[in-house]
Amino acid sequence: MHGLLRSPTLLRIPATNGIINRRFFRSEQQRCAELVDIYARDRALHLGKKLHASLITKGFSRFNVIASNLVTFYVCCSQLSHARKLFDKIPTTNVRCWIALIGTCARCGFYDLALAVFSEMQAIPGLTPNYVFVIPSVLKACGHVGDPITGKKTHGLILKCSFELDSFVSSALIVMYSKCANVGDARKVFDGMVMKDTVALNAVVAGYVQQGAANEALSLVESLKLMGLKPNVVTWNSLTSGFSQKGDLGMVSEIFRVMISDGLEPDVVSWTSVISGFVQNFRNNEAFDAFKQMLSHGFCPTSATISTLLPACATTARVRIGREIHGYALVTGVEGDLYVRSVLF
Repeated sequence: MHGLLRSPTLLRIPATNGIINRRFFRSEQQRCAELVDIYARDRALHLGKKLHASLITKGFSRFNVIASNLVTFYVCCSQLSHARKLFDKIPTTNVRCWIALIGTCARCGFYDLALAVFSEMQAIPGLTPNYVFVIPSVLKACGHVGDPITGKKTHGLILKCSFELDSFVSSALIVMYSKCANVGDARKVFDGMVMKDTVALNAVVAGYVQQGAANEALSLVESLKLMGLKPNVVTWNSLTSGFSQKGDLGMVSEIFRVMISDGLEPDVVSWTSVISGFVQNFRNNEAFDAFKQMLSHGFCPTSATISTLLPACATTARVRIGREIHGYALVTGVEGDLYVRSVLF
């Protein structure tokens, strides 16, 4: 697939009278850096390690861009010890590598490591990275591990660096506070945004719903609609889930109506939230009706839909329907899902 690896002339650098052709040298560096990126994206550990060996032999692994990409590659392949060993050989002043390591760790789910590396980077005297490139990754990690203390410290850094007007940074801050169950601070950040968008709105709405405050979420959505910010399907799905959990199925129906009137079509997540609300409130007939409506609209149930509906089949009177749903799960392949199997068996 990548001829560069298989070629016997890999990284062979032409020279004239002993002087390296610098243009070729630079282009080869770039090609190798791009190839490392491809292997990182594809999680191609074996091919990437072969390329790394060739880069070491040819002396290319010491160049900053390639070294940084190799660190990223090993993190993407979950080879954290390899990544750290390689990272430790890079000069601490290489800001690009610090940012790459933190961002890749956060993107690949190694949130604790991302925060540890960020703390380590801040402790180095004289290192002045452009924090706007690293802060969203740090906030993402804080939200996932539930670390509001580091999140608040990072918020202070945002204010110190005057990044609060950056919409991407503000949205990441809102998501962090919402995931850390601090919807009050998430709302303050949102209210302070000059240009509000649906990404930030959805983060606040999700935060309200997680706290059982679906009414407050709906009030926010309605007020912003009047100001011209149109909610999307994700917004309405969060509200549907919130009111389903509260047992307010009348409001769930109203949300469906408003979605359609706004030109949005409920998706499988919307239908699953409705079914969940009916099942949680022991309105099993309506849950089955909603399931049939979902199928009639051309949506294929997910494992979440099936596992939500199956508890409604527990009574003797519903065994036949349960078998039909089990058969449907077998045909569509969701029966293999671990949670679906636990409900079935």
